[in-house]
Amino acid sequence: MKKIKITYSLIGTIFIAMAVTAFRLASLGTDPYTTFNLGFSIVLNMEFGIFLMYSSLLMLIYVFFANRALIGIGTIFNIFIVGNLSDVFVNLITSTLGTFEGLPIRIFISILGILFLSMGAALYIEAKEGVAPYDAMPIILAEKAGLSYRLARVIIDVSITVIGFLLGAGLGVNTVITAFFLGPFIQFFRDIFKKDLDTRALNYSSKK
Repeated sequence: MKKIKITYSLIGTIFIAMAVTAFRLASLGTDPYTTFNLGFSIVLNMEFGIFLMYSSLLMLIYVFFANRALIGIGTIFNIFIVGNLSDVFVNLITSTLGTFEGLPIRIFISILGILFLSMGAALYIEAKEGVAPYDAMPIILAEKAGLSYRLARVIIDVSITVIGFLLGAGLGVNTVITAFFLGPFIQFFRDIFKKDLDTRALNYSSKK
């Protein structure tokens, strides 16, 4: 069962890298945390993937003291895979296919990005093998402030988006959708994956 949960966590992380890639290629705005990191990478003239690792490691310090139970192998996956894998995907796709100019294809890519991001976050949150430091923040806020996960996620996503915008990152329809609706989308998929993992755990226990 442990291997299954780690696999879910890794798949979720790869989905998130694919989502970030989709948002960057669509050029219709990115998710809040990507907007935040793009803003800082612009100001500091640094590779997106490199700064994302730095910002995640700084957040990790807070998470360690606030709720270290949220830290695990999935946290490591996210810190070191998402940004760097997205850079690889973006460079590979643009060098092979060029940039995407048509609005319909950019909208389609954006929809895929929202789907991948929601599913990816839900997968590794429910796997409970550690979450990204950023994704731990709304969980911690919800616990400490007595808020629902959905509301806590919206509060943090909107706040981090404003910071990224002030630093020079562009906004778009994807930014608005992910800032205000990503929490409910993630919760929707969390409910689905939780049932799947519970069923697998029950089957695993019955076989022992």
